[in-house]
Amino acid sequence: MAKVSTRLVALSGLVLSGLLAAAPLASAGTVPANVAVPASPLCTQQSTLAGTHLSDKQIAQYARNNGGLHGNGLVISIAVALAESQGWTKAVLINTDCSRDRGVWQINSKWHSEVSDAQAFNPVTAAQQTARISSNGSNWTPWTTYQNGAYNQFMSRARTAASQVGG
Repeated sequence: MAKVSTRLVALSGLVLSGLLAAAPLASAGTVPANVAVPASPLCTQQSTLAGTHLSDKQIAQYARNNGGLHGNGLVISIAVALAESQGWTKAVLINTDCSRDRGVWQINSKWHSEVSDAQAFNPVTAAQQTARISSNGSNWTPWTTYQNGAYNQFMSRARTAASQVGG
């Protein structure tokens, strides 16, 4: 299974609602398994957190109510969203192949071109598309933060949020 090398990006600054703020680590991306990453970058990797910052519970509500996820699939979807975007609805990561990871679940524009920007940035339709891409919560390998284990640090928060929405 191919992994995108170093999707965790530490930036010295980040545009956040028009202000320059200290940047946390941003990670992102849905990439199909067994896909090679270009050897030389075409674009400079850049991360932006923007839009509405959803709480853990709000992410859980979207995943459950709009994505139809439940059980462990719901918990992992919350943890993946937190690892990918920290819950920002208009988060974007420009990848070295110039594709863009978009929204709360960072749906990749190249590998999921059937998902429009409007869908990726809207938590209702992003949850629906995430459920589809993840095979209703049973396959999270398209997400880099699942592949590299970064989502694990958010599992406790995700379990709490899932329980708050009856998941």
